[in-house]
Amino acid sequence: MTDSGPEEFLPRTVADRYQIGSRLREEPWGGVWLSRDLVLDEEVGLKLCLKEAPEADAARQGFRQEARLALKLRHPHLLGVFHFGQDEDFLYLVQEAFAGESLMEKLARHQHFSLPQVLGILEQAAQALAQAHEQGLAHQSFNPLQVLVLGEEVRVANFTFPALEDEEVWHLELKAYLPPEVLRGEAPTPAGNIFSLGVLGFRLAAGSLPYPLTFDEPFPYRLETPPVDLEEVPLSLQNLLLRCLSLEPEDRFPDARAFLNQLRQLREQWRQEPWEAGKLRALGPAAARASELWGRLREGLGPQAQRLREELASLWPRLRPQTPRLWWGLGLAALMVLLLVVYYRLPRETLQPPPAGVPPAMVVPPATAPVGGGPPLLEAQEPTEAPQVAKPPVAKPPVPPPGEVKAPPREERYLIIAATYANPEPARIMSRHLQNLDFQAHVVKKTVGGKAQYQVQVGPVTGSKPAEEVARRLQAERLNPTVQKLTPPPARPSSIRRPAA
Repeated sequence: MTDSGPEEFLPRTVADRYQIGSRLREEPWGGVWLSRDLVLDEEVGLKLCLKEAPEADAARQGFRQEARLALKLRHPHLLGVFHFGQDEDFLYLVQEAFAGESLMEKLARHQHFSLPQVLGILEQAAQALAQAHEQGLAHQSFNPLQVLVLGEEVRVANFTFPALEDEEVWHLELKAYLPPEVLRGEAPTPAGNIFSLGVLGFRLAAGSLPYPLTFDEPFPYRLETPPVDLEEVPLSLQNLLLRCLSLEPEDRFPDARAFLNQLRQLREQWRQEPWEAGKLRALGPAAARASELWGRLREGLGPQAQRLREELASLWPRLRPQTPRLWWGLGLAALMVLLLVVYYRLPRETLQPPPAGVPPAMVVPPATAPVGGGPPLLEAQEPTEAPQVAKPPVAKPPVPPPGEVKAPPREERYLIIAATYANPEPARIMSRHLQNLDFQAHVVKKTVGGKAQYQVQVGPVTGSKPAEEVARRLQAERLNPTVQKLTPPPARPSSIRRPAA
């Protein structure tokens, strides 16, 4: 990193105009100082580089290009640049007085960020990149060091500065943000910025890079290793980031605007159907049963809880706690009494599943709305005793004619295609995720139009209704499954005639 000079040797003013104040941050190619423009009487950020520094010639070119680019690009999430100049000792770049720190410094203190924070940072950074991509420009070294954060505000800086070879240990991971084509010697492109944005998304949400680094090899990361799982975030966001990490640029989003459009569509889906509900459904029947038991518990607890509250209210003037320790003791005692009341007073059948012998007709379905709108149907009361249901007469199967044996009917089998990917890594990740949810998932390679595709298939499933049920479960995982009927092998004759005696 280019040194801007020791703090104690900095002059009070630069170019007889900018009065040096406090240090804001250290950026690639120079430090940034909060300064006052004595001509305009306004605070600015002043980025300084000593003319005697070894990288002064490259810094001079980068400062000039950054100032020229600022004349074309204006965006709320791009760090504003106003002027480039130099005096006897320094090269300087006059910037917006933004007091944020680099995202690299925040990542050093936080293992990972919450989902709203991840989405906010990605969206604001992508908006700044989209402004440049629409004019055919790409960030030359997009990584957390170039993203400045202050509260919930984000600025993307140093758009034209190339990556620096730095020996500091905490900067070594910045190599993971370089797309494969740039490592092979190609120039940065908007699709390359999308790769870097995907790495940043993984780093923010998972707390680690998607690929392990290899510091002693020419290529800094191992692409054959599947990215880490993101169990805390929606599956649709995982697929979005995986597309950003595609090895070939044409398989990624072409620019940041396309990435933003997809991200906003996903956010609208999450507003309509919260992620917590989708995650609960993914837990399967156990979570549904737990939710049902909790509802019954609350219904049975109502009268007892009300009486307990009234009794405590009447005794409260005499039981007013004098110390915090007594308060906590009374709270724990009340909780234990409440649990004992629930255990001894709540009917046992409330906490027990329906008996195994109850016929399916006695299971009351949940309240649903009729097709076409209207108020929901009233939930039927659960009967206390199972009524006697008359058993219908059992029809005897027809007896085949003498000398003829009927072949058993064939059951239809179906295959469900959960998702299709251009690369094997995301297909393996999706297959492993579905297997964790008790789906019979596997990856099958197909060739379509001379290009390889990797299908995540579930099944085969016997029967149309079970296949439809599997497809509905996959839709709950925000997938768009396709059900295909398997072609049965050539059938034998429907009947076999015994030879005459």
